[in-house]
Amino acid sequence: MKTIVTFIRPWNRYNRGETAGFDPATAAGLIGVHAVPYRPADAAPIASAAPPVEPATPAPSFEAAVAALETPVDTAPKAPAADLPVQGRRK
Repeated sequence: MKTIVTFIRPWNRYNRGETAGFDPATAAGLIGVHAVPYRPADAAPIASAAPPVEPATPAPSFEAAVAALETPVDTAPKAPAADLPVQGRRK
């Protein structure tokens, strides 16, 4: 019969949070150091009773967000062209 444990720290090929079954001698060596005894109530996800939180202000529309990010060409910072290499030209 196997003893089921849940890992609390990495051991061999198992990571924290994983569950595995071992023979009782191996499980006894792991419990307390790398693992804890498996409890099914801890493994089942608990549904949240609280309703999801709505944002205080509505998100801006896509068009408004894009318009805020766009910068007119006249006000965009200019890159210095003199010190940049010319691509594809031979010396």
